[in-house]
Amino acid sequence: MDEKCPKCGGQMTPGEIRFDTDTVMPNQMNSYMGGMMNSPVPNTYQSATSRPYWEEKTGRKTGFLIKSDEKKAMKIKATRCALCGYIELHATDNRDES
Repeated sequence: MDEKCPKCGGQMTPGEIRFDTDTVMPNQMNSYMGGMMNSPVPNTYQSATSRPYWEEKTGRKTGFLIKSDEKKAMKIKATRCALCGYIELHATDNRDES
């Protein structure tokens, strides 16, 4: 891939956007504490990384009894300029491709 930055002409490097999220998981013991508000057993935290994706309506309706708009999900590919840091995003047709 030999792409040039549209802003400064520098070399574009491929990459991807990811979001790190922390989720609070209530402790399993809290249900056995009889509804006590201040449980001596702390909650646990679970970390996850998610990938954003582009979703758009296809213009078709789906469903048998209840019709809803059909949606198409696409993976987002990104490139970043090594000189100025400009980031460019592109939606690809297949969300599952690497």
